Amino acid sequence: MSYICGMAFLRIEKKKSGNYMRIVESFRKDGKPMNRTLYSLGKVEDYSTGQLEKIAKKLLEAAGLKLEDVIGKSIHETNRLNYGYALVIKKLWKLFDMDKLTRILSAKTKTKFDWVNILQLMIAERINEPSSKRQNYFHASEYLGFNGKVELQYLYRTLDILADHQQTVKEHLFTKQQNLFTQSLDVVFYDVTTLYFDSQKEVKDNLRQKGYSKDGKANKTQVVLGLLVDKLRNPISYDIYKGNTYEGHTMIDALHKLKKQYNIDKCIAVADSAMIDTKIRTLLNEQGIQFIIGDRIKSLPAKITDRLIDKTKHKPISTEISKENFSYTEVYYQDRRIICTYSEKRAKKDAYNRKKLIEKAKVWLANPSKYKQIKKRGAGRFIHTDKEGTPLNLNLEQIAKDSKFDGYKAIATTTDLSITELIDKYADLFEVEHAFRTLKSQLEIRPVFHWTNKRIEGHIAMSFIAYTFLNYLRNITKMQYSQIVRALDMMQMSEIKQDGEKELLYLRSKIDENQKILQKSLKITLPNDVTSQRAINQVFI
Repeated sequence: MSYICGMAFLRIEKKKSGNYMRIVESFRKDGKPMNRTLYSLGKVEDYSTGQLEKIAKKLLEAAGLKLEDVIGKSIHETNRLNYGYALVIKKLWKLFDMDKLTRILSAKTKTKFDWVNILQLMIAERINEPSSKRQNYFHASEYLGFNGKVELQYLYRTLDILADHQQTVKEHLFTKQQNLFTQSLDVVFYDVTTLYFDSQKEVKDNLRQKGYSKDGKANKTQVVLGLLVDKLRNPISYDIYKGNTYEGHTMIDALHKLKKQYNIDKCIAVADSAMIDTKIRTLLNEQGIQFIIGDRIKSLPAKITDRLIDKTKHKPISTEISKENFSYTEVYYQDRRIICTYSEKRAKKDAYNRKKLIEKAKVWLANPSKYKQIKKRGAGRFIHTDKEGTPLNLNLEQIAKDSKFDGYKAIATTTDLSITELIDKYADLFEVEHAFRTLKSQLEIRPVFHWTNKRIEGHIAMSFIAYTFLNYLRNITKMQYSQIVRALDMMQMSEIKQDGEKELLYLRSKIDENQKILQKSLKITLPNDVTSQRAINQVFI
């Protein structure tokens, strides 16, 4: 009796009770071909798709092979898709308990289309490459993890849902952020910006109106957006006002709503001097809202101004936020404490900026025919003009007067905080400025292409959610906004197909260091190097 052993191989045996995997050896007994089971791996159905992929990968590694060695030239890329945005947004969706919010809104609106998937897609687009809703419609097929192509009309109807329930959205995000960061809201930072529109047409009683533009966009219709953030740049709330609204009036309205809607007993408002006048300070006091606000030294009575910029009255001070030494003095005037600080670094900067304006003023004086009229701001305030506004010569008196204030900065407050606390909290005002820069540049919230109030409100509500998500990522990863977007952009998968096979495979791109930070910070599971078509949806659960 003779035996001739052959090679071992993996066999799938189909039975009524299931499909069984066995490692089988072929051999010959007395010249007859036979098989015998070396090891039984059990039912295929007892393994997850991921486990089966790992087994296959290990078998290839044992053979010293890679996937491309086995497949050879019969594999072709059929598409390149981004999986990062869907993976991260769906994780944030859970962290912010957005399913609870969307269930509430769905019950109120009784919509029959998948507006949640559309909202996730629009948020991805807003963070990734901000564009019009029409472009969102065309870009939908570039993402893996969202439910494919959507109808354009449903993008606009999703904005309508957000507009109708924007207060519910804001309150939900505020509550979740407080839980995620476990911090009390003791200081809020407020500022306004203007968002201009592609169209210049004004409509009566519409939010879109022409007004003073903070972007220098003359003759553009706009809306005024007021934004409240905390010291971590987490957005607290926002309000939208007609484009011709005075920015100072928005602050009282926003803070009043904040106290009423979020049930906050005590909160200190921090804002720039442009936001405040005597009337606004009076209203803040009447509302019981303490403030830390930049004050205008030059507009104060001469006896107060002279006291503040008298360096013999100043005391030295150092703060936690800067290695530079300051000096300061303070006075009580009317309804507030006024603290005036002096910085040599700031003095040099003020002198340099004035020098640039004087150089510009000299150019104007040398070429008066090129300018219709000199305005009394910027370089124009250093020029003497005639009654028609024609430039005559340098205003040396104004230049000397202006130089007296180099290096000085005044802060007004109704709090009893220490000098260092006041300076540090006022310096944190740059957080809201950063927030606006992100909304304008990174999320490109402007220009706005919508016409009706509802669509405008829906667009801003969607952008607010996108910014909330992006800023959360910034806080937990300690990465810059641009680094986060770049990392998400590069989280790609090649959709590949093997000749003769019906099922697609997905080959993941290499993971870089910033993507690893995102993975670790969010505790997300990245897909395997190769994922089957059957298993791909499990990646986004």
